[in-house]
Amino acid sequence: MIWCESTRIAGIIDASIEITEILECIDSNNLILEKVFITHTHFDHIKYLDDLTDQFPYLQICGYKNPEEKFADNYRELDHHEIIPLGTEMITVLHTPGHYPDSVCFWNKKGSCVFTGDTMFVGRTGRTIGAKSNNSYLYT
Repeated sequence: MIWCESTRIAGIIDASIEITEILECIDSNNLILEKVFITHTHFDHIKYLDDLTDQFPYLQICGYKNPEEKFADNYRELDHHEIIPLGTEMITVLHTPGHYPDSVCFWNKKGSCVFTGDTMFVGRTGRTIGAKSNNSYLYT
């Protein structure tokens, strides 16, 4: 989970952990959850999305354009280099296909951090899985 220190507005990177842990983090840090940033639409990254939208129906779901996956009306299709505000923090979308065609990284320049999903792992690139993956894209 990421948030703006001054506004307490928060976002989740991928819906991959149980909602009880998210609720604990929200409560203990006095946060206002507004967004879910989806790094790609493999099941392990969107597994708890329905639980989140049931609990927080106003959530904006932010992910790269994917004609095969459609979520609720509150799904925002993102473009490469688009900047998404999270309170006063600015999150830049970087389209990084390879692991999956809709893979993106979310970069917070001010906070000096990037959320890579499965595009990169510690010390190496991510991996490709299935026919829609493209290994050569991981190295460009």
